[in-house]
Amino acid sequence: MHPILLKFGPITLYTYGAMLVLAFSLSTWLAGRILRRLPPELQRLTPGQVVDLSCLALLGGIVGARLFFVALHWQFFLDQPQYLLALWQGGLVWYGGFAGGVGTMWLYARRHRVPFRWVLDLFAPVLALGHAVGRVGCFLNGCCYGEITDAWCGIIMSGELRPVFPVQLAESLGLLFLYIILRLLQRPSRLANRPGQLFGVYLCGYAALRFTLEGYRGDQTVFWAGWTLQQLISIVLLLVGAVLAFRSAR
Repeated sequence: MHPILLKFGPITLYTYGAMLVLAFSLSTWLAGRILRRLPPELQRLTPGQVVDLSCLALLGGIVGARLFFVALHWQFFLDQPQYLLALWQGGLVWYGGFAGGVGTMWLYARRHRVPFRWVLDLFAPVLALGHAVGRVGCFLNGCCYGEITDAWCGIIMSGELRPVFPVQLAESLGLLFLYIILRLLQRPSRLANRPGQLFGVYLCGYAALRFTLEGYRGDQTVFWAGWTLQQLISIVLLLVGAVLAFRSAR
């Protein structure tokens, strides 16, 4: 693993943070490009607003992801509060970040009177792509690791004696595939006539991927009935996505 990318004297550039910046920059640039290729009547935002919305969603996502992580490990942070803001060490939960980012998008759409489901459909593919890049950062940082395995794909992480399943890379590949599917579905006619359907497909696709890969995680604990908390959330999002896609199709 390579948690530290570069070091200049007292300045340290962490790989996890660098991959987050790369994911944000790539997603924002691609969202603006998708917007500019839409017919004028479907361009509900300006390129500048896409950047503003991306920045606000990133901020809301980081806050939500950190709050979720702190809530899951509240006893540790209660004893050692000096680590509350140590984001460079990891400690961001995706579903918390997802909730924070989507909530921020809703507030922005409401403030600027832009159809919320249209905004979600515009950003759905780049959300998957940015997440795929971020999972590579998790792999390089050594967090979100998989369970011990003797399979050919096992990787020995720093401080470990036995290889583990590279669940971060598996999720990254799955998200990349989901991005390709969403881009193929992201046609102007669908954005105009079936708002919310693309985001519903995203929810179903990622929820199914996350639910499956949770069975290979080595850093999660059982929450209820043999399932992890993330698997339970995935089931809920799968149902929400299916309802959203079905209603949009009608």
